[in-house]
Amino acid sequence: MTLRTRLLLGFTLIFVVAIAAGAFTVTAQRNQLYDQVDVRLMATPLPPELRASPASGREPPLDAPDRADAQQVDNDSISDLYVAVVTEDGVLRPRIEGQLLVDTPDVASLVDAPPSATTLDTTDGVDGASTFRVLFLPATDATLGAIVAVPVDDIHDAIRQLTITFAGAAALILLVLVLIASWVSRFGLRPISAMTDVAEAISSGERERRADIAGESTEAGRLGQAFNVMLDDRDRSDERLRQFVSNASHELRTPLTSIRGYLDLYAAGGFRKPGELDDAIRRMRAEAERMNLLVEDLLVLAKFDEEQSLDFSVVRVDEVAHDVAALALAAHPERRIIVQAGEPIEATADRLRLHQALAALVDNAIQHTPADSPIGIEVASSGDEVAVSVIDSGPGLTGDEAAAVFDRFSRGDRSRARRTGGSGLGLSIAQTIVRAHDGDISVAATPGDGATFVICIPSSHRLD
Repeated sequence: MTLRTRLLLGFTLIFVVAIAAGAFTVTAQRNQLYDQVDVRLMATPLPPELRASPASGREPPLDAPDRADAQQVDNDSISDLYVAVVTEDGVLRPRIEGQLLVDTPDVASLVDAPPSATTLDTTDGVDGASTFRVLFLPATDATLGAIVAVPVDDIHDAIRQLTITFAGAAALILLVLVLIASWVSRFGLRPISAMTDVAEAISSGERERRADIAGESTEAGRLGQAFNVMLDDRDRSDERLRQFVSNASHELRTPLTSIRGYLDLYAAGGFRKPGELDDAIRRMRAEAERMNLLVEDLLVLAKFDEEQSLDFSVVRVDEVAHDVAALALAAHPERRIIVQAGEPIEATADRLRLHQALAALVDNAIQHTPADSPIGIEVASSGDEVAVSVIDSGPGLTGDEAAAVFDRFSRGDRSRARRTGGSGLGLSIAQTIVRAHDGDISVAATPGDGATFVICIPSSHRLD
């Protein structure tokens, strides 16, 4: 069952309940008014022919009400009362006809076929000008039959007016429900249905389709906006994935092509001179090592993409900086790497991963700066953050290069030359590690004046 159908059924149920409540109220009011009239009829004084008289020896009918204290009513009274007796030969003889009567009740059926018990009934007037509530008292061996009636036109008018009032209220309720249903359909259901159509179109291949946002203040509007943002993020993610696969294929294809070329050349009878085979094997081994390094970097990124958990502990960040500098100097003794850190600075982090991220920044500085250019590592603490800066004096970065420097397989060298030996994943790994620490990594774009990479991580982190 669709949401539109459920909404329609709900509004229909509300309208039916309103109609039922109105009908119940009208019926209850009508019954109450008739009960009041019936009480009045039962309390009406009887004509002298029907009164109990000890001298006559006649007894009143067993089901006749006690009217000993009732006030005498006759034709001179200003009332709407009608009282008549039915003679023994079945003739109706009126005894009281109130001055307010405009019609007399049509009781011919009661006279022709009188009931055997006291009866209350409603009948029309003889001229059709009024409707009467009639009390019939049957004849007994000692008394004649009697008819007492009063018009109930006022009751009918009141019930008619109440019915009209409830009918107007029901029409107003129906109008309000229709307006609400239209409003909900326009601003709620219709946008959702449109988004469903867009989703079906996208699944059919129309990936550029987007949901129309009627208004961001409504839930459907916010849903449409979130839907469009999700689609844009998906497209960007797909584009990054395609670019990543393309770059990874490019990076892996080159060493594989070199290795295959050497093998094909060997199979064709090459490397016959002394030393040529050894040189070819050395080159193939270097390509294999570079390919192995690339695969390991890809595995690191894949693990972090799967939200790889970190081994948090209290770490001396200044010691990590000194360790990274010492290892870099061991590999590049000709470089000058200066560590500036004051008092011991601690942070809750994964020591190995933090070391890996900082080493990637230092290695990047070594690869992209002249051999005589110094590299500085500064460690500072400010409030609840620890900042580690890697500063070099190389050619720096342009604005475009700084914007893409953390992208996977990004290289400052647009020709994608491998003279630096890097795969373009080091800074991406560093960024991934820092973000896993709930931190941030940034770079200052200063063309011609070196580059400064800054890692900021929280000084404290909840230990599980």
